Formats: sequence, C-alpha cells, structure tokens
Amino acid sequence: MSNHYFIGIGLTAEAAGKLAEDRDNWKLRSHKQLIPSVDMHITLVYIGADPYGELPDVQRALRQIEQQPFEVTVSGTGTFGNPETPRVIYGKIGENSRLRALQQEVSDALEPFRLRPDRRPYVPHITLAKKWRGTASLDRKLELRPVSFPVREFSLFKVNLGQTPRYEAIYTFPLGAGD
Repeated sequence: MSNHYFIGIGLTAEAAGKLAEDRDNWKLRSHKQLIPSVDMHITLVYIGADPYGELPDVQRALRQIEQQPFEVTVSGTGTFGNPETPRVIYGKIGENSRLRALQQEVSDALEPFRLRPDRRPYVPHITLAKKWRGTASLDRKLELRPVSFPVREFSLFKVNLGQTPRYEAIYTFPLGAGD
C-alpha cells in the first residue's frame, strides 16, 4: 500500500493531554481505537496517496499561504455515523472563521494538482475514538471540558500505519511568517 497524506494542525501537548484525559474518563469500550494524544490533530484536507509525485509542488504551493496565528476552542463532542453506534466520536471545534479561511486556502492551493483530496463538506473536529466494536448502543452523554489552544502552524502529515505516533509531520508551515 502506498503512503497516504493529509494537511492538518497538530495540537499542543497540553490540549491533547486534556482531551485524552477526559476521553479516558469515559471508560469507552464501544470503540476499537482510542486516539493517542500524540496523534490528535485537526485535519484541514485529507489527500490520500500521491500517485503522481506532486508532494514537492504541493509543499511549494502551501508555503504561499499567508494566514496569521489564531486560537481554536474544543467545546463539546460530536459523532459521525449513527449517534447510537457512531463510527467516530470527536471533539467539536467551536465556529472559527480563521480556521475556515485557512482550510479554504489550503483546499484552493491543491486545486491545480491531480491529487484527489476528500471533497466532503468540511467539519472541523478532533477524532477521539473510532471504529465501533458492535456492542450495545452508546447511551450516555460524553462530556469534555472546553479546551483552547493556539494555532501557529499547520503541517503536511504522512500516515504511518502500525506505528505510534501514527501521523508524522513531514513539512510544517508557520503562520504569520510574512510579518
């Protein structure tokens, strides 16, 4: 299998630690994978494979993005899939126009390439647990303390299956570098 890639925002160790602590307090047995704090991130665009060898050109295009640092807040939980048997449980990112602008600019930067990024509507989130086990339905509310953290950069990540950390930042793009 070829390598897969995505563009995303890594969390600070403190923010990821708080989210992992709250998630671990839920004592979930419903999901096969609980995401380690070192792998928690906000995906901006999932790229998948690079069959045409375009990543060096993608890196050049992403270096042209000019956004200033900003802050995001995780405020609550959400799910993908049936809420009673969700495929994914995630931390909701509060509405953030700066995050949406960055995501749109990253998406626009990929337009000239033959890569096949995910085109589903963007839902900013931090995956906490995934892969439903098929046990009894999830019948309780999952609480998270609000967590805020600064976003000073975004990265091109490589997915390393079977390793921890699973997501490796292979190139990082600082925000506000033009000032």
